[in-house]
Amino acid sequence: MKSEAPYRPMPQDSLEDLSLLGGTSPTGDRAYEFEGNQVQRKARAWRVLVFFASFQAILNVMFIGIGAALYVRRGANNPIFPEKFYSPVNHLIEYKTVVFHEGFGKDISQYQQEPSPEVDQAWDDLYQFGTSRLTRDEAMRLENATYRIPGDEDHYVVQLDVFHQLHCLNLLRKSLYREYYSKEPHLDTQHLSHCVENIRQTLMCSADVTPLVWQWVERVQQVRIMGNVIHTCRDWDKIREWGLERRLDHDIDFTGFH
Repeated sequence: MKSEAPYRPMPQDSLEDLSLLGGTSPTGDRAYEFEGNQVQRKARAWRVLVFFASFQAILNVMFIGIGAALYVRRGANNPIFPEKFYSPVNHLIEYKTVVFHEGFGKDISQYQQEPSPEVDQAWDDLYQFGTSRLTRDEAMRLENATYRIPGDEDHYVVQLDVFHQLHCLNLLRKSLYREYYSKEPHLDTQHLSHCVENIRQTLMCSADVTPLVWQWVERVQQVRIMGNVIHTCRDWDKIREWGLERRLDHDIDFTGFH
C-alpha cells in the first residue's frame, strides 16, 4: 500500500509571491470593492448637493431680479405695482402717513374757515402755479400729445390733474359763499357741474380704501364713524415743489395754437 505524502503548508513568502504575480485574495477584493462603492456614493451625493445649491442660487437671482424690477416700476397708487402711464413726477413719488382732520367741530383745517383773504391765499397756494413746462423729451413720453409753448419752442405746456382738481374743489367751496364771491366768474352751473364730475372720477380712480372706524364719542354718548384716521398718502410737498419749479409764469396766447 502506497503511503500518502505528508501535508506541507506553503510558506508565507510563496503566498505573497503569488499575490504579486496575479494571485487574488477574496477578502482583499471585497475590501477594494467596498471602498470603491463608498467613493462613488460620496461623489454622487456631492453632485446632487452641487446641483440643488446651483438651482437654489438661480432661483434666488430670479426672485431678486423680479423684486427689483417691481420696486423700480412701483406705481403711484401702490408702492409695489407699476404705474401704467408716464408722468413727469413719477420718479418723485414718495409716501408718508397722514392723520386726516375730522372736518367737524374743533377738528377743522384752515381751508374750512370762513371766507377771508387769508383763506383764499391758502387755497391759491395749493395750485395757482399749476400750469407747467415740460422738456421735449418729457413731452414725447406722454400718452397724449400736448403743444409747444409759443416763444419757447423747446418746452411744452402741461398741467398735473391734481392742480386742476384743487381748482375745481375751490370753486365748489366758493359756491357755498356766493355773496362773498359775487364777482367770481366761474360759479355758473355748467362749470360747477364739470367740477363735480371731475372730482367724482378722481375719487373713483384713486379709490382710497382706508378703513374708517366706529368709536364711542363721550360728548354725544354714542358710537359714531370717525374720519380722523391714519392714511397712506403721496408726499404732497414733493409734488408741489415740482409744480413751483416748472411753473409757467406768463400767460399763453391760446389762439396761437394750430
